[in-house]
Amino acid sequence: MTTIRVLLSLAISYGLIIHQMDVKTAFLNGELEEEIYMEQPDGFVVKGQESKVCLKQAPKQWHEKFDTTLTSAGFAVNEADSCVYYRYGGGKGVILCLYVDDILIFGTDIGVINEVKSFLSTKFDMKDLGEADVILNIKLIKDESEITLSQTHNVEKVLSRFGYIDSKPSPTPYDPSVTLKKNKRIGVNQLKYSQIIGSLMYLASATGPDISFLCEQIE
Repeated sequence: MTTIRVLLSLAISYGLIIHQMDVKTAFLNGELEEEIYMEQPDGFVVKGQESKVCLKQAPKQWHEKFDTTLTSAGFAVNEADSCVYYRYGGGKGVILCLYVDDILIFGTDIGVINEVKSFLSTKFDMKDLGEADVILNIKLIKDESEITLSQTHNVEKVLSRFGYIDSKPSPTPYDPSVTLKKNKRIGVNQLKYSQIIGSLMYLASATGPDISFLCEQIE
């Protein structure tokens, strides 16, 4: 999140255009360094030719493939974050930020952005999402002088998922008069509880630091 915030800040400061792409079945693009076999129900085995999604090395192999593809095209890797790539020349510049299979493209003009999109589409199966709107469940609300990060839609999604969409709003994130009970660690309840905490922690880290104390108390 820190990297994305910095890049969004740079985009406002330098008037960069922000577009977004998605890599379809990203983990299938990686190349295995060893032979992998999988056992079939009927007793046969099939030799794996690619890093399948279920393999533990799939994320690493995908990133290495993407890294090689970008650097061979003249992109440099950011020293602070290896998921950020940049290229500058002829008064034009472009920055790419990869987050698993989501790509944010920051460019000085639409021409350089379209050039990068065309290049990526020749290397991978891509989906062009156009101007960046929602990244990692965070909505980008843009005007000429600022970008506001909003997760209102994600909050509503979380409330709906766990059955609290009709709850009354609270004036504060945490009511100190509420006495927390000890976790009984009942299996089915524990799973839901962990999912709720995980959702809240993501909201806190992304756009809602005001609920950080609450997350710490119920974790």
